[in-house]
Amino acid sequence: MRHLLIIGSLLCLWIAGCKQDLPLPKGGGAPRAVVYSELVAGKTPEVRVGKSIPVAPGIDNNFRFVTNAKVELQDKNGSPIETLLYQPDSSSVMGLYVGKTVIDANRNYKLQVTVPDTKQVNAMATVPPPFKVELLDTVRTLLNGRPVLKFHLNVYPLPGIRQYVVMEALKQSVTTDTSFTYRGVRYRKSQNRELFEQVKNRPDARIKKDSIFENDYLRIPCYTQDENADNNQIGGLNENYNSILFTQNGKPLTTDFYINATALSSNPAEAIAPVGRVLVYVKSVSKDYYDFLLTYEKVKRNPGLNSLIQAIQLRSNTAGGLGVVGGSFQKIYYLYYDEL
Repeated sequence: MRHLLIIGSLLCLWIAGCKQDLPLPKGGGAPRAVVYSELVAGKTPEVRVGKSIPVAPGIDNNFRFVTNAKVELQDKNGSPIETLLYQPDSSSVMGLYVGKTVIDANRNYKLQVTVPDTKQVNAMATVPPPFKVELLDTVRTLLNGRPVLKFHLNVYPLPGIRQYVVMEALKQSVTTDTSFTYRGVRYRKSQNRELFEQVKNRPDARIKKDSIFENDYLRIPCYTQDENADNNQIGGLNENYNSILFTQNGKPLTTDFYINATALSSNPAEAIAPVGRVLVYVKSVSKDYYDFLLTYEKVKRNPGLNSLIQAIQLRSNTAGGLGVVGGSFQKIYYLYYDEL
């Protein structure tokens, strides 16, 4: 899932720091639960849970994979809404816990996570209210010599509310399969090849090609030339970022958002992207989550911050553990450049 794109970097920034061989004191720190979640309005909750390993000589400082956590979604007063269940997936980084409750916009939620032999983790997230975005046009162009796709956007403010806007882009992998229906039962060819060969020419077998989108994403570098973007305080306007960030104070935001065009297609001449579709996100997010994303951009590009001491400058709102729980209301634009 796309959360792992950030989690992979957290492994380096929160735990590993730099790769130099340095003398370390004897490890005595207790492991801590690590929680990451983005609660998205209109979607069901997904929470990643891991367990830190105390830093010590010869230790591979990755998170321990956790499958036995208790993860509870609560209302703002701590009343239980739902206990999330562990769901196996392709991740080797953190365990995935999912629920069935649809997250409401303009509501506060609390997550309570209990991992054996660690302190209980509590985090509060505010899911922003709906907001209006207009995509005025898109065009392929060059930006500082790079091929890019430019989005011209209007983001409208909410009365009396400071809005924290995040723009980002991902390439989602897709696999293709053939499904067929025989005697009222639907099958996949990849799982029932022998039966498919037996019935494929029968008039009562209905066959079609399916595109299956995977929980596998490539982050697409993005750019801004807007001096009002908070990125301008981090590394300037000529660098690439994971996210373009704006603090919107009651005024309409008209801006251009650029993404690297080499990731749009899986054309062999541009062979850096998987076959799939492009997802462009415009989000309104909770302040805690915004602070985390902004600080992450600072730490990621500043080698002087990439150390065991400075890495803790990444913002966190998880009392009792590590990580972040954010709320978001998002608009997604789906772009198809590959033949699926």
